[in-house]
Amino acid sequence: MNTPLLQTRDLTKAFRHRTGFFAKPTSQLAANAITFQLSQRERIGVVGESGSGKSTLGRLLLGLTPPTSGDVWFEGVNHRDLSPAEWTKFRIRTSLVQQNPLSALNPQMTIGQQIAEGLLVHRIVDRSGALERASTMLERVGLSRVMMDRYPHQMSGGQRQRVVIARALILDPKLVIFDEAVSALDVSVQAQVVALLRSLWQELDLAYVFITHDLRIVRHLVDRIAVMYLGRVVETGDIKSVYAWPRHPYTRALLASVPTMDPRMRNIEPPIKGELDATKTAQGCAFRSRCPFAIGRCSTEIPELRATGGQQAACHRAEELPRSIASELVVPQREELAP
Repeated sequence: MNTPLLQTRDLTKAFRHRTGFFAKPTSQLAANAITFQLSQRERIGVVGESGSGKSTLGRLLLGLTPPTSGDVWFEGVNHRDLSPAEWTKFRIRTSLVQQNPLSALNPQMTIGQQIAEGLLVHRIVDRSGALERASTMLERVGLSRVMMDRYPHQMSGGQRQRVVIARALILDPKLVIFDEAVSALDVSVQAQVVALLRSLWQELDLAYVFITHDLRIVRHLVDRIAVMYLGRVVETGDIKSVYAWPRHPYTRALLASVPTMDPRMRNIEPPIKGELDATKTAQGCAFRSRCPFAIGRCSTEIPELRATGGQQAACHRAEELPRSIASELVVPQREELAP
């Protein structure tokens, strides 16, 4: 059996907060017992509202945030067992693309210097070789070599995002975490970046985790999807299965919130009501106060993530939920959208 590229087990991160000088510290679970695995060249999307724990999960996977409990394995090796030298090798084989490309780039360094920096830090090639490889990578992401000497403020948002992607790929990583990588871009530029990511994945030996709140975008980019709510994965499975028949009310609500230009299909399901409430996580289903399908059992028993239909869902009534009309709006309708 092949070893997964990435694997987690009961991965948990709790942040402590103090609301006042004399107040007792409280804990909030940003990631709650998350278990999943990612194979070589596989693509998984992590979706949910702001505050659901998506970015925290991404940082945990890359070892940028230490977990409170649980484990992460990369290529069969536990993060806890990595020596400083092995952490350096791990940094070469993994990468992160952040949400805001302007803040991710150094305003005092040229584009060429920033793309080549990783090669120089890890002493893979000399300076001239690093700059040559940087210019080649710049062309690979659809930009001209003449931009090597430009600074971030001299480029558009879409161009800067391509630069950040080029910098992330310059070391030929096996795993990339895209954290809201297209959310700051306008729709036309988003389409260009999505097309770029699909093309690069086909060319490179690459697996990635695509973190986003936009279900309209993620369907074009991943094989599997994991829906997070207040630190827990509430539904996961093959992208087409989940979109065709979402088995968790939260997934249904997210799909219903995807805008459509068809006037006949608007407002077909109620939007999500209320706000994220972290106090609901201790007992029962955390989504129960916002769920139109909630029953008495939902307030006393935490639903486990279990197989239902073609996916897994953490809902007591997963088998009872009808097919969502909203899913028909966002499930890929044309073969050319499939990778």
